[in-house]
Amino acid sequence: MIKLQLVRTAYLSTCVLGTLYAGDAAFATIERPWLPDPDGIGGVRRESCIPDGDYQVSKHSSQKFPDVWILSNPDLGVWGMPGEIPKDQKTGRSAVLIHAGNRVRDVIGCIAVGLKHGSMEGEHAVISSQIALKDMRSILGTGNHVLSIRTTPGASRERLPFEKVLRP
Repeated sequence: MIKLQLVRTAYLSTCVLGTLYAGDAAFATIERPWLPDPDGIGGVRRESCIPDGDYQVSKHSSQKFPDVWILSNPDLGVWGMPGEIPKDQKTGRSAVLIHAGNRVRDVIGCIAVGLKHGSMEGEHAVISSQIALKDMRSILGTGNHVLSIRTTPGASRERLPFEKVLRP
């Protein structure tokens, strides 16, 4: 088991940027902006990044996202698959993945990894996402892991009306 850490360094009006540490490697990340769910924890389903905290990370494959990872922590309102959310639960997130993607439009509540941060067509992005994902596969293998998501001290969890970037 490898302990992963995602340090969120920028809460922008359009996205959240961070660095994912896996062993000795570091990957750039991009996520949707934080949108609190008025009915519960976990953030707005499919529109928000997930809350800071510790998550179980397991291998996952689907036709659209083969050989990636799925996150879960029911205490934070995040379950692996949709069928795992209790029927009496008013809110809940599921199918939150770590996968390839370059811009925030490529992630629907998930985390995209790249080799570095940059821009594409004037949008914040992570660069060389497929290469980063391949590198992660060689580091993580097929085992289960734990991901700790933390915000850089001084960064706000609220959506900001301006762009604020903080370095870890």
